[in-house]
Amino acid sequence: MLREREGRRRERNPHGHAQTTAGWGRNRVGRRETPWIFHIGYGALCLDFANTVSWRGSAAPTERLPTYWDLVRFFVQSGLLSDGEASRLKREATRHADAAARTLDLAVELREALYQIFSRLAAGRSPRSSDVATLNALLPAALSSLRVSRDGRRFGWRWDGNARSLDRLLWPVARDAAVFLTSSDFSGLRTCGNPQCRWVFLDTSKNGTRRWCSMAVCGNREKVRRFRQYR
Repeated sequence: MLREREGRRRERNPHGHAQTTAGWGRNRVGRRETPWIFHIGYGALCLDFANTVSWRGSAAPTERLPTYWDLVRFFVQSGLLSDGEASRLKREATRHADAAARTLDLAVELREALYQIFSRLAAGRSPRSSDVATLNALLPAALSSLRVSRDGRRFGWRWDGNARSLDRLLWPVARDAAVFLTSSDFSGLRTCGNPQCRWVFLDTSKNGTRRWCSMAVCGNREKVRRFRQYR
């Protein structure tokens, strides 16, 4: 069962050194020898999902969702899928490769729409109606499968429906994006100041002047660039 998870997530070092798949090409169902470790913690699940392309502003962006397997791994690493649930979906993807490929295409379409929405809002511009329509097209299935569950004296959210539905992975992202867009103050929404990165994130710093998705990588690169320029 997909679990609903909200709140801030732990940030990891982005654009790491794991093996990459260059460009935008991707296989439909399969594995890579060295799995990419996704980077979680940019303010919301939907922002993390929008950041599944590395070096988006460069001449050679790197696709981090080349296979359905990678899509599953993103949700495992985000804490929304157990290993058992992931194994079940992988088996279904192997049995129904065409459906897995369609889900992957839909996931990439949603991700690109969300990235465009968030980056435009961060720049003080209005989102395109076509990108909002892509999100809205997924909401009926997502919201119709959302249930209130009780665990002792506490209540929370859970996802109902067919546990083998390959596209159920996208439901939490669609809901999270809808909640984010209807309840957030966009003054803290940023795109990374590194023009080759351009990841989106929510600036929660006290002074609201964060420029980089990660100071350890993009911020440090800028420091090195300035040092070389002015030494």
